[in-house]
This record gives sequence, C-alpha cells and structure tokens, in this order.
Amino acid sequence: MTESPTDERARDAARPASRWAGPAAWVTTTYFAEGYPYAIVNSLAEVLFKEMGASLQIIGLTSLFHLPWNLKLLWAPFVDQVETKRRWIVWVEVALSLGLVALALGASSARMIWATAAIFVAIAVLAATHDIAIDGFYLEALDAQGQSKLVGMRAMAYKVASLIVRGPLVILIGWVGWRAGLGAAAAIMGLLTVVHSRLLPNVESRRQPWSALLRVALRPRIVTVGAIAALVIVLHRRFGTGASWMQRAGDALRAVPWIGDLSANGWGTLCLLVVLALGLALRKRIVARFARGPGSYSAAFVDFMARPMVGRVLAFVVLFRAGESFLQKMKWPFLRDVLGMSLDQYGFANGTLGVAASFAGTFVGGWLISRQGLARWIWPFAIVQNVLNLLYMGLAIAGARTVVGTAPIAGVIMTEHFGEGLGTAVFMVYLMRSCDPAHKASHMAILTALMSVSFTLAGVASGFLAKSMGFAWYFAFTFLVSLPGMALIAFLPNLRDTKASPGQPASSA
Repeated sequence: MTESPTDERARDAARPASRWAGPAAWVTTTYFAEGYPYAIVNSLAEVLFKEMGASLQIIGLTSLFHLPWNLKLLWAPFVDQVETKRRWIVWVEVALSLGLVALALGASSARMIWATAAIFVAIAVLAATHDIAIDGFYLEALDAQGQSKLVGMRAMAYKVASLIVRGPLVILIGWVGWRAGLGAAAAIMGLLTVVHSRLLPNVESRRQPWSALLRVALRPRIVTVGAIAALVIVLHRRFGTGASWMQRAGDALRAVPWIGDLSANGWGTLCLLVVLALGLALRKRIVARFARGPGSYSAAFVDFMARPMVGRVLAFVVLFRAGESFLQKMKWPFLRDVLGMSLDQYGFANGTLGVAASFAGTFVGGWLISRQGLARWIWPFAIVQNVLNLLYMGLAIAGARTVVGTAPIAGVIMTEHFGEGLGTAVFMVYLMRSCDPAHKASHMAILTALMSVSFTLAGVASGFLAKSMGFAWYFAFTFLVSLPGMALIAFLPNLRDTKASPGQPASSA
C-alpha cells in the first residue's frame, strides 16, 4: 500500500534536524532551557538587588517579576499564529542570551538598580514566551504516546535547571562576582540557542510572518496605552508622583487578614481565576459575540471556552493539587518545630533523596501511561499522591523525633515525593490531552497559568489552619481537601487515548 502525501509530510515533519537529535535529546535540552531563565528570575533577583544595596521595599517588589508567567496566556495566541514554535524557541533564546549579557553588564553598579529591574522584566516576559513556545512544540512534535512517555524527562530537565541555578551558579557568583557569573549564565543560554538551532526537528508549516506582530504592536489603541504607561512611569521617576497614595494603599491591603499575605504572583493568579469564572458564567454569550475566523486573536480563548465540559476541566486543574499544595507549605515547619529535624538533614532528605524519588515517580508514571493509557492510571496515581499525605499525620501523632527517628522521617519524605511524581505525570499528561489541536500553545498557557491557584490559596491559608487545627489534624485536612479534585475524575473528558500522528493529541472520552 502506497503512503499518502499527508502521511509522508507528517513523517518528514517529525524527522529530526540532525541524525542524532532524537526526541529524548531535544526534550531534555528544551525543558532545561525552560527552567533555566525561570530560576534566574525567581531565585537570583532578590539576592542581586540586596547586593546592589536596594531597599527592602524594592526587594519585595521583585515578586512582580513572576507576573508574566501568570499573564502569558494573553500573548500565547500570537505564538500559535505567527511563524513556527521552533523559530520562536530559537529567536527568544537569542534575546534571552542578550538579556543576560545586559544583566551582567549592569549588575555591579548600584546606580543601575532601575535599569536592572527593567532588564529582569524583559527577561521574565521573554522566558514566559519561551515556555509557551516549548510547551506548544512538545505537543506539535510528539504523538500522545510520546508525550506521555517523555513527561518524566521534561520534568527532570526542568528541575535540574532550577537546581543548577540555585546551587552551582550561586556558588560560582560567590567566587567570581556577579558580572562574571551572569556572563557565564549568558554563555550557557547562548550554547542552548546554538544547540536548538541544530537539534530541533521541523514539525510545523510557517504561519503568518514576523511582520504580523509589528502590525499588531502599531495599532493605535496599543500605541496609545503604551505611551500613557510610559509617561506615568517617567513622571513617577522624575517627580515621585503617586508614591504616597501607593504606599498608603499597600499599607491598607497588608493590614487585611489573608489579603495582606498575597504576593504580586498571588494577586495575578486570583485575578486570572476570577476572569475565568466570569468567562464560564458568560461562556455562551462570549462564544456567540466574539467567535471569529481561525486566525483572529480571540479564536484561541473563544474555542477554549466553547470546548465540551470546560468547567469540569478548569475545576480539576485548580483542585487536583490542592492537597499537595497545603502539605508543602507546612511540611518544613512541622519537621523542624515538632520533630526537631535540622536544616541540613531536611536538605538532604527533601532536596536530594526526595528529588530523586520524585524523578523516579514521574518517569515510572509517564512510562505506564504511555503503555496502558491515561484512563487506566489516573485514579491510582491520584489516590497514591494524596493518601501519602496521611503519613505526615502519622508522624505528628507519633510525636517527638527521639521516638520517630531520622530514617523513618526520610522514608516518609521519599515516599511522599514518589507519589508526587506519579501525580505530576498524570496531571501533565491530562493537561496535554485537554489542548485543542488548533491552539496547542494558547490552551496549554491557560491551563498552566491556572496550576498555581491552589498553591496561592494554600500559601495564604495554611499558616492560619495549621495553628488552629494542630499539625495532626492539619495533615488530615490536606487529604480531605484533595477529595473534590479526585471526585471530578469520574466526570472528566479527554481521558481515553487513541493512536495519533505527531502533532495530534488524543481524542476526548
């Protein structure tokens, strides 16, 4: 039987750019490159600003640098509609490399604080765009089985990048200084750019050219809003206008229980949740009012809201990791204050043994899902992830460390991390199954932006709950709060896997 032209094009599109560039190679490097700038922005910014002599208020504002990851869904449609994901990855990496060079050049001068902040904002926006392109490329280049099989590898590469930034890179900066250390960071990003320009397969046809972005940027409304924003910033820097009312407003918000504990990331996450809730309530009107052609900006959002059972999908995304979120927020205070675990013991058990167990769980989970399907394993993995929270309840009941011992504590930490890895595998595969083929990058950006909602809520409420309940009942609560998310599994779409060519996700249940 002869091969059809469509099958031949799909086969050629999935062929690597070089013979040694198999999926495992580019999945590892792209997700390392995704986690690398994220860790630089979210782990090094406050340290650098402290070294530059910034005030505590300015250091606190570094939390704003995370907002692009909450808001990335706003420009994700452009990544879907312009050029290819491969080109986005390579050219954004070029820009990230240049941004890190600029950061290195300005890092040694206290007079460059505001310029450095602007560079961090630019790097954050670029890195969030990079995430959109890489997630979209992963969905384009791999079929459903490949996406499941390699989910552990992508999670490992992302975490390794974070560990390298927080460990070896910080140590290097301590030895050679910020300028040379950040210069080395820029060189690593540049090396990744060169590798990806050679390594990544060509899996898409070109869409609109880059000039389409310029036409959007030069629209009168966008130019006007940008000019007004720039004018406000200039006036504020020149005359200090607005400083007093901003400070008073901030002080008033910080005085409100729970609300005062929200970071900029938390506000962004909750605003996104409110917008999506309103969208669900008005989804029929939105779909009828804004539905346009496939190339329009609104198409990705309208198609997402029009998907069958989208409310169940969003509720599951928000609730699935609720128990894990509450557990992680109070795990270290419990182990330190109640069981007397030292910081170095915790670092080894949680950051070394635990991370290894998490990698193992994600690899095993992805492999099993690729062989037997998401529907077969979503229930067992979800139950294991959440039931293991009760091990900490057992530790709390057992009492003092002299009774429990260090080895059993480390065993509990490793077991819990393995279950977390299984949960990560099934959760990430489900997110991929829930993306429309026509808007992979946009829909993945929406879903991943919502992933942080439960962590935000847990960060605000966990301390109050643990203090009022006591740790034993609090850890029981972390299991109970996971039940609604698990109950939703019985009503979810997108669980059944079917054979799919590269770039085509599995069909819905």
